[in-house]
Amino acid sequence: MTNWDNAYIKYPTKLQPTDEDKANLPVAITEWFIANDQGDRVRFTRLHNDCIWNIDPKALWIYLQDNQVVKEDTLWEVIPHIEKVENFNLYTGEAQLNGKDIHWNPTLQLWKYCNYRTVHFNKTPTEGTNLELKSNKELNDNLSNKSDQDEDTAQVKNILRRAETTLIQSLEKIVSRTRTPNPSNPPS
Repeated sequence: MTNWDNAYIKYPTKLQPTDEDKANLPVAITEWFIANDQGDRVRFTRLHNDCIWNIDPKALWIYLQDNQVVKEDTLWEVIPHIEKVENFNLYTGEAQLNGKDIHWNPTLQLWKYCNYRTVHFNKTPTEGTNLELKSNKELNDNLSNKSDQDEDTAQVKNILRRAETTLIQSLEKIVSRTRTPNPSNPPS
């Protein structure tokens, strides 16, 4: 059995994760649990076949087997294309690619832009974009105009927020209509 399996069996009572627990788990981690060990709330996670743990959200992660500190880059090395992104936040999954905000989606195991479109790291002109066909000057002009990109991102976020609000309001109306009883003798 692996160290992860042993730890999982050793602590049969799993605690409900708090918001703080969830916010302090690296986004690359897909298997984890919280347990009480000698009065401490301990986060255990699986890293390959190893088990790592920490107690304090600001503390380093430790290998259970030998109590060695886990290097931070080890926690995110499993994420594809991590070497191509900048300003990666281990806990939120937020990063930047060519000046655009992106985030790691651990459920889908892929990178997404803020407008929820999938990030394609190795695009070619045959994949449906004309960006690669532009001259280098046009590309540099587009990438250097960060304020336009920020404005585009803000507009997309605003549109998505409004769409979400509209959808929620519509669903609430539908639900309230289904709860309203139909009178057996409608007024004439």
